[in-house]
Formats: sequence, C-alpha cells, structure tokens
Amino acid sequence: MGVLRATGMSLVVRGPGQAEADNELLVAVAEAAPGERLALGLCEDKNYRTIVAGALAHGHLVVASSPIDVNLAKQLNILISDMRLPLDRVLMDPTTGALGYGLEYTYSVMERLRLAALTGDGMTQQPMICFVGEESWRQKESRAAQGVPDEWGDIEKRGITWETVTATALLESGADIVVLRHPKTISVVRDTITKLMAE
Repeated sequence: MGVLRATGMSLVVRGPGQAEADNELLVAVAEAAPGERLALGLCEDKNYRTIVAGALAHGHLVVASSPIDVNLAKQLNILISDMRLPLDRVLMDPTTGALGYGLEYTYSVMERLRLAALTGDGMTQQPMICFVGEESWRQKESRAAQGVPDEWGDIEKRGITWETVTATALLESGADIVVLRHPKTISVVRDTITKLMAE
C-alpha cells in the first residue's frame, strides 16, 4: 500500500510465479486495495479462477500469462471471459524471450496475435505486456563480467543494450507495455516510442 500511496500511478503486482503462492499473495493484495485497478499477475491456466475472482470482487485487472503460443493465449482469455471479467480488464502476457533466447519466436507469435486482433478476433485484442527487464537481465550476456570475450565490451553498456534491443523488437511486434529495469534503458526506449509514433 505504501508504494500505491507514494506513486499515485497504476501498478502491476506480480507474485513469485508459483500458483499457490500467487493465489495467496494476489488475493490479499486485491482485498487491501479495492477499486485501485491494479493489474494482478500472473494469472495462468492453473490459477486463473482465484485471481479473476479477486479482480472481479475488488475492481482490478489481471495479467493473463500463457506460454508463447497464440492458441494458449486466446484460450486463457476465453476462460477469463467466461468468468465474466470484462476483456478490457485483461492484459496479455505472452511470456516473452530475450534477445538470443527465443526473441524471434516470441516476435512471430506476438505478430500473429496482433494480426488475429486486426482481423476481428475479440479474444486477441487485449493489450500485450512484456516483462522485458526480467528476461533480459537474467541472461549471461547481461550479467557476466569475467570469462567472456573482449568483443562483448563493457558489462553495463552490454546489459542496457540487451534490454533495449529486446524491448524495441517487442514493441515493433505489437507490445503495448514493456516492463524495464535499467533507468538508461527507459530513456532510450521512450525516445524510440516517440520516433515510432511520429512516423
């Protein structure tokens, strides 16, 4: 609640990624902040009922997370919709990969989700959120300072570049929200978005 009061901004609240722990944490968060329209995640096929119920009862959104697959993303949205949560309260998390770790496959799946949405599929028209920082900074290319080729360059610059390239690619494939970690990445990605919107 302290973060919510301090920022006054919309928040995404994520659990540890284990269904039982997520359920316990996210239901408590939903109850503690009624009407604040928090985005609760991760809402997956194995725990969506509990998290959607909490979102419905307390006026929140859900982050619908599915393995990187068009049909699985769509199916989860259908299940959530069947519980009567309006689809304008769903963010799709297609479980993205970072540069060098499945980014090209992620790109193609997100592109297919966007094409389905543009051709009228109501179950794929939700905004997409990508947790870029988490994926980018856990890769060895972003973290390894020793025992790497000199060509890899400065570790800080390398990590920022890894996160920036990943974020930019995912924005171009249809991401609406990218969650970043490094402040320098944020400014570069913000400039990129401005340039993309100007064109």
